[in-house]
Amino acid sequence: MTHLTVRQTRASELASVAAPVKKTVAVATQSFLDELSRIRPTNSKPAFGRASSQTNVAGQNSVTASNAVTPAIGFNALVPKSSIVVTPPPPAAPVTTDTVQSADDAYWAKQPSAVRQLRKIDDYSQRASLGALLASEGYSIDTPIMVWGWDPGKTTELRQQFGYTWVPSAMQSPVTAAPGISGAGITRYDPAHPPTGSISV
Repeated sequence: MTHLTVRQTRASELASVAAPVKKTVAVATQSFLDELSRIRPTNSKPAFGRASSQTNVAGQNSVTASNAVTPAIGFNALVPKSSIVVTPPPPAAPVTTDTVQSADDAYWAKQPSAVRQLRKIDDYSQRASLGALLASEGYSIDTPIMVWGWDPGKTTELRQQFGYTWVPSAMQSPVTAAPGISGAGITRYDPAHPPTGSISV
């Protein structure tokens, strides 16, 4: 028969075993910052390096967009940088409404006062009626400009580019061929001999 000896644990021994357990639990429940402040004062520098470089992104070295270099990819990587030349387009000649307006004013200023009335009429049918009346009285009426309302400066410029030195007025026969065109059955345009009553370009 086996006898087991059971030793009674005294209360003082239990207290000595329980004390480290209590201390471990207490330390585990404390926050890291509380434990850190207990170990070192808050005004002392940390022993493990600059805290700002760990938490502040601005304190680290960074590349700004102006210094960034985008690597060339694809066929662009084969082209040497020295051969890449960007040429800006030439500046466009400024065209102001004052210039256009002054050209229109100059055109209308050359016309007789009776013909200048056509410029102020907005209604097409009234303008056409007055234009026909003035043409029947012997005035030279430039139908595209004075009746249809085309721009005087642009119309005159286009006529000159195509070689016109004159155009027929409202009561004259239209031109059947542009300057420089000839052929069977075509009445050639004669730039040197404008018909009487035609409008000079």
